[in-house]
Amino acid sequence: MPSLFLTSAPKGKRIALWTLACIAASQMALSIYLDQSRLETRDPLYGHRLKHLRQRLAESPNAPLFLIMGSSRVKYSIWPDAMKLHFHNNSTQPVVYNFGINGMGTIRELMHFRRLLADGIQPQWLLVEIWPPLWAEAGFFREARMIQSEDDLHWRDLLLLCRYFYNDRDLLHLALQKCLAPLRSYRDALLSLAAPSLLSPEKRREMQQKVRDTLPADRGGWFLLPWESITPEEKHRAWLDGDEKIKPLLQPVCIDPRSDAALRELLSECRQRNIKVALMLLPEPSWTRGWYTAEAHAVVCAYLSRLHHDYPVPIVDARAWVSDDDFSDSSHMAKKGVPAFSERLGREVVQPLIDDKPLSPAVLFAERDTGQRSEGF
Repeated sequence: MPSLFLTSAPKGKRIALWTLACIAASQMALSIYLDQSRLETRDPLYGHRLKHLRQRLAESPNAPLFLIMGSSRVKYSIWPDAMKLHFHNNSTQPVVYNFGINGMGTIRELMHFRRLLADGIQPQWLLVEIWPPLWAEAGFFREARMIQSEDDLHWRDLLLLCRYFYNDRDLLHLALQKCLAPLRSYRDALLSLAAPSLLSPEKRREMQQKVRDTLPADRGGWFLLPWESITPEEKHRAWLDGDEKIKPLLQPVCIDPRSDAALRELLSECRQRNIKVALMLLPEPSWTRGWYTAEAHAVVCAYLSRLHHDYPVPIVDARAWVSDDDFSDSSHMAKKGVPAFSERLGREVVQPLIDDKPLSPAVLFAERDTGQRSEGF
C-alpha cells in the first residue's frame, strides 16, 4: 500500500515523503546507536557508571560482583573501599561496587538492574535499598518526575515504562520524543561529542561539569556528597527541607502498588538467576525517624513482614547506626560519617553475605509492637 501511494503521488509529494522517511530512519538509527555504543552521551550518569564498573571488573576478570543499588543515600553513604573485607589467600576477592543513583526507587532499581543484565553485568550478590518515603510514588520523590528530570529514557525501557506509567502521558510522550528524535533531545550532548566548537563557552562548561558529576570518587563507585550542612542555620534549612519533602510521605505511609510490584519483580528475577539478595533500610537521623507515627510504623512493619514471608531474604535495619551529628540533612549522611558506617556495613552485612553466613539478628529488621512508637522509627 505505501509503495502504491508513493507511485501515484505527484513527484514533489514523493520527494517530501521520502525526505521525511529518511529523516525518521536516521533518527531511529541515531537513537539505537546511542543506546548501544554511546550510552554516556544519551545518559551520562548511567553510561559513565557502566563504563567505570566495566573497567573495575576488567582489573579482576574472574572476580564475582557484589552490587549495591539505591538512591542518592546509597550513592553518597556507602564507600566500598572503607569496608576492610577479609578473604582467604586462595579465594578470589569480590568486587564490591556502589551503583546508587539519585532518586532511585524500586521502579528505577528494577529498570537499572535490567539494563545492567542486558549490558553483560551479572552480580552474584545484590544489596538493595528500601526507603518508605519512596514507596508512595508521590511528591518530590515521585519516580516519574525523577525519570523526566534525568536522561533516564532508553529504547529498552519503553515497555517497562508503559507498564508502570501507562497513565502518565507526559512521561510517555517525553520517552518517545527522546527515543524517536534524539537529534532534538540530545543536541548539546551530540555537539559536545562531534563539534564542541559550535557550543557557547558557557554551554561547553556546563556539559563538562555534567560529565564530572557522573564520575565516582574512587574505584568502588562511591561519590562524595556535593553539599554539607555545617552551621546551625544550614542544618535548620536542611530540617525544613526534609519537613517539606519527606514528612508528608510518612504521615501516612502509602505503598503504591507499582512500587510493590517493581520490588517483587526484582526479587523474583534475582531468585530465577540465583542472585543472592538482601534489602536494606539505611540510616536516618532521629528527627526523621520521629516523623514516623505509630500508624506509619505499623504499615512499614506489616509490609516488610509480608515481603519477607513471600521472599525470605535478609532485611537489614541500619536506621539508627549513625548519630545525628553525622548527617548533613534529613536523609543524607555527612562525609565524616561515611567511613565508620561503611566499615560497619562491610563487617556486619557484606562480609557475612559473601561468606554465605547468616546475618546477626541484631542487624536485621524485626517486627516490633505496632501499638507504640518505636525508637527505630
